[in-house]
Amino acid sequence: MGAMAFGYIVYVDVLLLYIAANFICDYLLLWATAAVSLAKTNWRRLCAGAAIGTVHFLLLYLASLRIIPYYGWLRFLPTIIAVTLLMLLAAFHPVPLRRLLKLGLHFAGIGFGSGGIGLAAAYLLGTPAQPNTLLGLLTAIAGILIIAELGWGVVQASMVRRIYQLPISIYFGDEVIRVVGLLDTGNHLTDPLTGAPVIVLEQGLITNLLPPDLASNIHELETGDEKALTQLLAASQWSSRFRIIPYSSLGSSKGILVGFRPDQITLDVSGQSIPAGEAIVAICNHQLDTAGEYQALIPPSIVHGTLGEFSASPGVSPAAMGGEGQ
Repeated sequence: MGAMAFGYIVYVDVLLLYIAANFICDYLLLWATAAVSLAKTNWRRLCAGAAIGTVHFLLLYLASLRIIPYYGWLRFLPTIIAVTLLMLLAAFHPVPLRRLLKLGLHFAGIGFGSGGIGLAAAYLLGTPAQPNTLLGLLTAIAGILIIAELGWGVVQASMVRRIYQLPISIYFGDEVIRVVGLLDTGNHLTDPLTGAPVIVLEQGLITNLLPPDLASNIHELETGDEKALTQLLAASQWSSRFRIIPYSSLGSSKGILVGFRPDQITLDVSGQSIPAGEAIVAICNHQLDTAGEYQALIPPSIVHGTLGEFSASPGVSPAAMGGEGQ
């Protein structure tokens, strides 16, 4: 089925196919922008934004065939930028101007990346004189999905570093251990005597604070030597701090961790040192993170309690805790 216009034959079924493919591409571009930038939206808003882009594509296509005028204006760069901003506003409204510009950069980056992939595929799968436009569009769609997945992986890694990793300070008398701790949702260890939550710390960070014989006794106790317990309790300076934390894991059904009660623990939140509640520091005899990004495992109860008190303090806004809002 086709129609004649100014010497050109327009096949309606082909035109509808291009319109559908363009709508899908624009929808996925907006979706990928939301996924990578963590912007809030929904499918209705994404459809509205994609519809604006598709209308511009249709007008540009018809103008290229001289069915309608203003081809030069429709392909003018400021017009394309204006249409892109309208698409983003429809998909993510309400959004501040600064945030809108950032979304535009994400949108353009994903669009240029996937468009380049699609253009290359169109010429590789077709000929220089007649590129395979349909396969190029399908390849561009696949490119959008790949870029979005890679970008989301980067965002997740950034979230882990910014949200789930916190600098903490552990005080033993005049000594301070400053490390980066990971919020470990699987850490539900508690002190059997007081019920205090347990922070797991790499042994090498606390060994320098302990007497040499005490450090060796800890290793012997962890390997099952019960005689070492008596020697640990005889260490007068540390006996009041000493704790035994039983635990079970996949590799050890009945294990124990040696722990000590610190004088104070603080979390570094938005540049402020916030005192945490009572906790026990248990010693782990192996490296917790092979990449070295964190050296302690923090139970959620400590973080939630500390951040709850921090956010309830006068003059503290949620944005100060979580960075820039959406």
